[in-house]
Amino acid sequence: MKILASQIAKELEKANHCAVYEPDLTRVWPTNGKTREAKVALFAQQNGWRLRFYKEGFCAIFDKAPVGDGQATVSDATGLL
Repeated sequence: MKILASQIAKELEKANHCAVYEPDLTRVWPTNGKTREAKVALFAQQNGWRLRFYKEGFCAIFDKAPVGDGQATVSDATGLL
């Protein structure tokens, strides 16, 4: 999990978002339904990011959490892609 966090942090230094695809997600969080998304969102919040988009079997997209935004849930993800 620390390696994934480091990779995401490095990408967010130079980009506005970072996509993590299913093979990498599965290494850290095995597929188990709805609790997986909550765990990914918590991981984002713990690292000062937010989970902007999550699609089971595809990817998770992280970005920097706006100042004062403690939310780590997917917000309006349907209009993102």
